[in-house]
Amino acid sequence: MKLKNIVVLSLLLSVLSFAQESNTSKEVDVKKQTVVFDCSSGDTKFIASRLWLIDITLQEYIDKKIPYDAVLTIHSGCTSIVSTKVPKEDKAMAKVAKMLNKISKHENLSIEACQIAVDRFKIKHDDLYPFMKLVPNSITRVIALQNDGYAFIPFSK
Repeated sequence: MKLKNIVVLSLLLSVLSFAQESNTSKEVDVKKQTVVFDCSSGDTKFIASRLWLIDITLQEYIDKKIPYDAVLTIHSGCTSIVSTKVPKEDKAMAKVAKMLNKISKHENLSIEACQIAVDRFKIKHDDLYPFMKLVPNSITRVIALQNDGYAFIPFSK
């Protein structure tokens, strides 16, 4: 009977020590998430909905304490959203502006406008949001980010 108790106790101790060891390894293995959101859509309602998704996605990372690095590239039909000069009666663009300001507060998000598109659409650099970063070419920027392992999430409609 004593031998049986010793064997059961030994098995129980080894199982408990294994369970504790695997539990601590989960905390250590949190991989940094990297993503580039690429907006080329000209549909401002769609753009506002995607900016909202960016916000809740990044907030999820923050809540779960998952490190991240995110980039939003803006070009083509989406370029008009980079300007602070928006007609007051354009409610969809006002919603986009509100969402841009909100997501710009995320520490590890870079919001980048393609200089080729900004110049093509004759948007004055002084009219850009203060958090907006100009990049020479959003295509080569996305290529570089993808080559660095960033997940590519296109927003086109």
